[in-house]
Amino acid sequence: MNNVKPSTIMLIAGGAVLFISTFLDWRSFRGFGINGWETEAFGLHGIVIAVIGLVIGVSVALTQFTEVSMPDKIVGMGHDQLHLALGFAAFLITFGYILVDDVAIGLHLGWISAAVIVAASIMDILADSGEATAPTQF
Repeated sequence: MNNVKPSTIMLIAGGAVLFISTFLDWRSFRGFGINGWETEAFGLHGIVIAVIGLVIGVSVALTQFTEVSMPDKIVGMGHDQLHLALGFAAFLITFGYILVDDVAIGLHLGWISAAVIVAASIMDILADSGEATAPTQF
């Protein structure tokens, strides 16, 4: 538990919050809340968001805290690249719904947690490439 990177915590928490956000109201219309699972309002977007959050959170937690090993590449991409692609897709979907009226808390949590996943993925990619260095004094 001592060797857990901040980006790992961000990915697990971001995936969990992204999943939970689909159960909260995404829009409120005349006092009635509509969550991400309402396929008549959002199509399958809410379900896709839930799956993305669940896949990212559970896969990172399993590889970090158990002996489960994942393949090095999935669909030709490394884990960090896949997390970035899925997180960015979730961000585009959730942030796109911000442009409509009557946005509720679940949608705000969704795009913020997707942005956290994107940021953590970029942190991991930069750390693996060796380009990220600690700040130095002049």
